[in-house]
Amino acid sequence: MGADAENLSGVPVVGDALHVPFGIEPPLPGSEAGAAGSPAAQTLVLDPRRLNIVNRVATGSELAGDIQFRGGVLLQGRLTGKGEVAGPLVIWGSGQLSGHWRVLGDVYLLGRLGDDADPRDTASTLECQGTVFIAASGISTGTLFASRLRMSEGATLLGPFRTLPNGQTLPVLQPSA
Repeated sequence: MGADAENLSGVPVVGDALHVPFGIEPPLPGSEAGAAGSPAAQTLVLDPRRLNIVNRVATGSELAGDIQFRGGVLLQGRLTGKGEVAGPLVIWGSGQLSGHWRVLGDVYLLGRLGDDADPRDTASTLECQGTVFIAASGISTGTLFASRLRMSEGATLLGPFRTLPNGQTLPVLQPSA
């Protein structure tokens, strides 16, 4: 991508990394924050190469079905159905995920998990083997299962959430065939 630039709807890009506003203090380890003691916008740095994000559903695109992604996914459009992501999943501010999904990495929710017509979408389930990060712009109306949860102030968590005890692993759902 090059030196300092903007890409993906005005998000600053430094080198190959996206610097995404994530929320308010306390900061994530290694993230950039403002002066000590002052509430500061937290920046989540996402490097698509380092995270192995090799798949993209672009803004305005819709993809439905039983889908297996090998590598991480940047979701800017709409993804429905069931499947597995063998890597991290970034649900962009314009992105929406519904159905039954397993993620074998971390999830970064800046958009929406679940159907926007249903304030408590019992049909959408997301299993995350890693950490679910929900930004201030993130909305979850579906069910979340994850090892860990990090939420920014202002994030919306309407559906149920369950963390997995240490040593317990997924699957909660049956593997997609």
